[in-house]
Amino acid sequence: MKKLLKISGFIILFILIVVGGLISYVKTALPNVGAAETIKINYTPERIERGKYLANHVTVCMDCHSTRDWTKFSGPLVPGTLGKGGERFDQTVGFPGVYYSRNITPKGISRYTDG
Repeated sequence: MKKLLKISGFIILFILIVVGGLISYVKTALPNVGAAETIKINYTPERIERGKYLANHVTVCMDCHSTRDWTKFSGPLVPGTLGKGGERFDQTVGFPGVYYSRNITPKGISRYTDG
């Protein structure tokens, strides 16, 4: 019984040391970026077109944040689902867990600030 308590004590101590080390690492090694800046961007037609170009062709945000038809070759985007999110990524596509993409339409990100 004493041996079991001793082993349990070592396991609990080890867990506490690991958790303490992780907290220390996050507080000291990772940068503190602070709060988001208070800025306001002027929305012009040129900027909106530039954003569409970046999201659809450069950073390819819409490939993950839209529903795709995987029954067809290369899984084309389903019309009308651009940016709505909800696509499931799991072990079948190489992710270590289960992840659902977020809604990045204006309704989904309406509480975000320009900063």
